[in-house]
Amino acid sequence: MLRRRSLAALCTLALLVGACSSDDGDGDTSTATTGDATEPAAAEPTVVDLAERGEHGVGSLALDLDGRRVVVWYPAADPGAGVEEPTDTFDITSQLAPDLQAQVPAEARVQYPVPAASGAEPDGDGGPYPLVLFSHGFAGFPEQSVDLTTHLASWGYVVAAPEHVERSLGGLLGTAAQGVTASTDPEVLSATLDLVTEAAADPGSPLDGLVDLDHVAVTGHSAGAGATYRTAATDDRIDAFVAYSLGGGSEERPLGDAPTVPGMVMAGTEDATIPVAATRDAYATLGEPKYLVEVAASGHLVFSDLCLIGAEQGGLVGIVEEIGLPIPEDLLRLASDGCGEEAIGVEEAFPAIDGLTVAFLRTYLDGEDGFAGALAEGAVDAGTEAEVTLTVG
Repeated sequence: MLRRRSLAALCTLALLVGACSSDDGDGDTSTATTGDATEPAAAEPTVVDLAERGEHGVGSLALDLDGRRVVVWYPAADPGAGVEEPTDTFDITSQLAPDLQAQVPAEARVQYPVPAASGAEPDGDGGPYPLVLFSHGFAGFPEQSVDLTTHLASWGYVVAAPEHVERSLGGLLGTAAQGVTASTDPEVLSATLDLVTEAAADPGSPLDGLVDLDHVAVTGHSAGAGATYRTAATDDRIDAFVAYSLGGGSEERPLGDAPTVPGMVMAGTEDATIPVAATRDAYATLGEPKYLVEVAASGHLVFSDLCLIGAEQGGLVGIVEEIGLPIPEDLLRLASDGCGEEAIGVEEAFPAIDGLTVAFLRTYLDGEDGFAGALAEGAVDAGTEAEVTLTVG
């Protein structure tokens, strides 16, 4: 039995602050009677409600997977962890080889804020919490989508993101792959699950007793979305998956057999790296229940924080061009897909992406009733700012 807050508790709290309402706008108000008192019945949370940060603070820690970096975000006992100083920061320059790092002036080393607090005390009283694995994209890194990963931790999930050194930024342009045995993406994700399993049983680990290993999901972006699809199809410990910018694979690396567990796939309609049509085709391979989310006027990087890192300096591409670092053209194109003025600001799309992900996980990973409304076609609240289409299969 998961020691999680109930839906009723969620909406009781939300009613106090006006986030949930039993009034559908037409004057039809449901009521619930307790003793002699009649109170409004708690309404299902909307996508916008679920896009708000959850009740937990967020802590972070690093694990080692045979030389690979694994970053873990988890619910913290202090609700202010991750939103009150000090908080974590991420220096993307640290992923480069030493000779490239030496070419970057100190003022150009962007310290990107991460809404988590390293080493924060875990919230053991609310656990154990389901585990969510996250797989980064090509030339990415475990921290590439910290808006999403820390958001999930605030809602009561332990999130573990390994570095795929075969295709990470640190592996391609740095030294992260040195001395590390090459592995396939599904092997890395399944080994990460093994690593967390060991840590959760270690009395000396912050994860001791914190993780519910009977409820595990896998998520990922771009190349990580393909890794997510394959892992969900091959590791029988996976209960659900969410894939962002999922393509159809290639002749050399086909997607393989489709997962049989519940799945949600998301796409940016203006993705120049993985066309939305490829995501639609991949969605068609899935069994039910399945969900397809399309974010209008958005590119490939809408599911990451990459457009925001160094934004005041022209983003990653602007920093590279100003310094004159020798970065391959294909990586520069990838680093700007969805960051231009023609695309919706990623911060406008984050609420829909975060909220729908939480609704899906609470339904199919936690097994909680009461989130179906947020997962119904056309249910994405206009308050998310982004134009989002949700298809249910």
